[in-house]
Amino acid sequence: MFAATGEKPASVFTRSLMVVEDGARVMLIESHDAAAARQVNTVLELVVGDKAHVDHVKITAGPDDLIHVSSLMAAIGAQARLNDFAFNIGGGMVRNQTFVRFDGAGTLAGLRGATLLKGKQHVDSTLLVDHKAGGCQSREVFAAVLDDESRGVFQGKIIVRPRAQQTDARMMTRALLLSDHAEADNKPELEIFADDVQCAHGATAGALDEDLKFYLMARGIPEVEAEALLVQAFVGEAIEGIEHAGLRDALMGQVAAWLQARGDR
Repeated sequence: MFAATGEKPASVFTRSLMVVEDGARVMLIESHDAAAARQVNTVLELVVGDKAHVDHVKITAGPDDLIHVSSLMAAIGAQARLNDFAFNIGGGMVRNQTFVRFDGAGTLAGLRGATLLKGKQHVDSTLLVDHKAGGCQSREVFAAVLDDESRGVFQGKIIVRPRAQQTDARMMTRALLLSDHAEADNKPELEIFADDVQCAHGATAGALDEDLKFYLMARGIPEVEAEALLVQAFVGEAIEGIEHAGLRDALMGQVAAWLQARGDR
């Protein structure tokens, strides 16, 4: 956990290196509490050995005047597994940069994220997945819930190198707009230099499904609760990728608290 405390606003710069050796398994929970800081710039370098298994969850929260910039640079060996999840629920200006490189064959990676924004908050998620070795699989699923005048940006690119035959890579980003003044900008990309691959990407943005909301309300559920259920289901698709059940429940609890605060306004 990274905690910035003190009486005066400050800038915080951290850089961490984690080396996971062959066959090892680790769960890393990275939490940033920036109650006193106003600018955070953090970098995590992750080296994953052959047949290793890494679960990484990053949680970002803070006041509306917080500027938070983070970079994850991961190099993955052969027959390894990486699950990465970024959870954003605060901060005025947040940018998460993720760079993942497949150096060995037969590796699986799940890269996911969930963002809940209100007011004039802004979160930028930038992702680059570089398939250098063959027979690897990657899945990218990102969900953003935007209220008031908030803005969410997603920039994702999958690169498949000439030697990365039999790559299976799929990227999806979804945005749910709870206000007419919220904005979502999504730009998924594919750059493929091999011919024996399965790759796909997509992006959606829209409001709550009025038919589903009416269905719930017709069964006696108040409008605020009906909207909360639909938002939880929307975000839950990304959170379900976390293997640790207790951590999944904790994050869904934070989603419920965010929705409760929205309903009390």
